[in-house]
Amino acid sequence: MTSKVIKPPKLEFFFHQLNKKFGKFLVLRGYEFLPTGYSNDIDVFVPKDDLTRFFYCLHNLDRLETKLTILISRLGLIKCELVVDGVIIPFDILYGFYYVGLEYQDNDRLVRNSSPHHTRLFYTPDLEDEIRISLLKELLHNKRVRIDKAGYLSKMMEKCNSQLPTEYLSIEDVKFLQESIAENRLYLPRISLILKMKLIKYNFGKHFFVTVKNITMFAAIKYIFKNHFHQRMVK
Repeated sequence: MTSKVIKPPKLEFFFHQLNKKFGKFLVLRGYEFLPTGYSNDIDVFVPKDDLTRFFYCLHNLDRLETKLTILISRLGLIKCELVVDGVIIPFDILYGFYYVGLEYQDNDRLVRNSSPHHTRLFYTPDLEDEIRISLLKELLHNKRVRIDKAGYLSKMMEKCNSQLPTEYLSIEDVKFLQESIAENRLYLPRISLILKMKLIKYNFGKHFFVTVKNITMFAAIKYIFKNHFHQRMVK
């Protein structure tokens, strides 16, 4: 399945201005079409401590009229609608990777391993981090591998399978996923449950009180504060 590439007229200029104003940020996936176009949406990663400054820069770019509207708030994720000179762009800002408050990707590692895009306008993640995030996101939240990403994930897993394992994703898990994708078995509730149990053990074992706080914050943002939690950062 091939997604249509959308090319807003000011997108490249937007990335030039954001890079000039803000500095380093990561585009997590879909960057093969950037800076001139995107397929589904644009997903960027910004460290939590830089969020307020990032919002400020987005609203104060030179020679561009921009508006950012928060659509959905979750712990670690702000789904937005970005308007650049009258053109709407789906724009998601991530500052963490959580499943109901359980962290499944180390942010410091993600930033440390990232490298500049060939345009030098933004950074991209290491292949192993990109593929791990993509796999775990779908398996933890949806118990499956997306059909439109299966071919790409299978190919990329061959390139970095030995680097994918973590404390909660073993080499045996990686091999099982590779075999499942090759056989077109994409709905995987059992491995999803296994990964969740490992993730619970890892998070509580590594930082018990932080994990309790994150789970509480996940529930509070989703069900109580909603978009108001992140809205206070928008200038």
